[in-house]
Amino acid sequence: MAELGLTFEDEEAVGPPAGGDNAAGGDAGWKDELNLAEFPIAALTDRIPDGQTTLVFEDQLEPRDSPPIVRRLTIMGTHKHGLPTSLDDEVLVGLIQLTKRRSNFTDARVPFSRYELIELLGWPQSGQSYRRIEEALHRWVGVVLMYENAWWDNTAKSWVDEQFHVLDNVTLYDRERWRRSSRAKSGKAGAKADKPPLPLSSFKWNDVMFQSFQSGNLKQLDLELYLKLRLPTTKRMYRFLDKRFYRRGRLEFDLRTLACEHIGLSRAYAPTELKRRLKPALEELEQVGFLTPLSPEERYVYVKRGTWRIVLARGRRDGDPEGDFAAEDGLDVAAVPDDAAFELAEALRARGVTPKAAAEMVADLPAERIRTKIEVFDWMTRNGDKRVGKNPAGYLVASIRSDYQDPPDFRSAGAAAAKREEAERKAADAKAGAKAEAEAKARADADREARLRAAWEALPEDRRDAILAAVKAEHPGLSRWRKMLEPLCLAALEARIRDEGQSLPFPEPDPAA
Repeated sequence: MAELGLTFEDEEAVGPPAGGDNAAGGDAGWKDELNLAEFPIAALTDRIPDGQTTLVFEDQLEPRDSPPIVRRLTIMGTHKHGLPTSLDDEVLVGLIQLTKRRSNFTDARVPFSRYELIELLGWPQSGQSYRRIEEALHRWVGVVLMYENAWWDNTAKSWVDEQFHVLDNVTLYDRERWRRSSRAKSGKAGAKADKPPLPLSSFKWNDVMFQSFQSGNLKQLDLELYLKLRLPTTKRMYRFLDKRFYRRGRLEFDLRTLACEHIGLSRAYAPTELKRRLKPALEELEQVGFLTPLSPEERYVYVKRGTWRIVLARGRRDGDPEGDFAAEDGLDVAAVPDDAAFELAEALRARGVTPKAAAEMVADLPAERIRTKIEVFDWMTRNGDKRVGKNPAGYLVASIRSDYQDPPDFRSAGAAAAKREEAERKAADAKAGAKAEAEAKARADADREARLRAAWEALPEDRRDAILAAVKAEHPGLSRWRKMLEPLCLAALEARIRDEGQSLPFPEPDPAA
């Protein structure tokens, strides 16, 4: 069969080959490419709005000794096949596993069958699954990924610009067409023994992708857990956090950056909506033990109006090594004996303290002092205090080691947050009370008016005419405006009833209602 840039037909449903990683059943060496885990390369849904062919994600790195680096990924789909979706992302994960299974990342061309890929992904063996695999491969051949300062070159150990297609070529075979062709050539339509074997389909990785595989820019992937996750948001969050948790047990991100730039939620969402959208994914990851459950107060940290930070702690799953994630950048595991101490060390590192100094202080000084000084440091930073301006990390280290006195006007961030929450609660209660009062008054007014109208209708005609004549005389300009005269007549009726000392034929409105 001639091989073109893309040839899509439908191959024989054959199983995985004998031997290889899966010969004994179950592959413990599932992999994920680290660049593909960092930014979303597909939409979170399986339906893209008509006409949308571009997605953009970006964040900002802030190295200690150089200017900030803006990293950006632009995903460009074709008008015919569109942008990749959540299921396409899942298919790509499967293609990485097939590459590991076939050649352990030594050959860019990978023979495979759709039966094998569907079995690997745990999809049903149905025509719909076969068609969905074909659609995904169409997209990955056409999609262009454009990384700006965002593709990690593991050989050069640097962020670089790269622009490429994920797959250079795909060849698929059609079972029925192959059978008809074989029989026509042999001249024996019923001779099954003369039918030549069906070749496997294949795909070929782009050079940039394949070089990243070969340079070892890979991490372990718990494929069973990944495929068990129900929501696309959960799967995307799992891959990103699984990469970031490699040497850290606690992570803290700007809420909007994590949700919009690394998970793929809409930038139009307010913080409250982002939290709501992330909640099911967080709960699912907590249920499987990947994340440590946290209360909303522990999970989200208020920074300023419209800005929140999100805290994520790695869960302890069966078989997880303890403490091996703290060895990054010189942070000695022995100096960080437990999660609480590790969190303190991470908090110090996030504020520019070197790993060595952080480990030493966590090991030698009271944890409560460190927490308090961090709290004071953050408060001074938010208020633009000049003492932390020139060398913030140096000031923080000195304040902890020398146990600086708290500034006289320092207010505990916790107390301030509690006061703010109390004020917000009171304002919400007041607003709800005012709304309830207005609704009660409206109901009372409507009931009062209905009863007045009934009393008006029950009046003798001569009394109604007398009231109407008096109202017209008092408001001569309104004599031809019936809608404006009606409420005036009812008010006059109410006044006459009161003047006559009679009880009203309707209840008095309760001011406290």
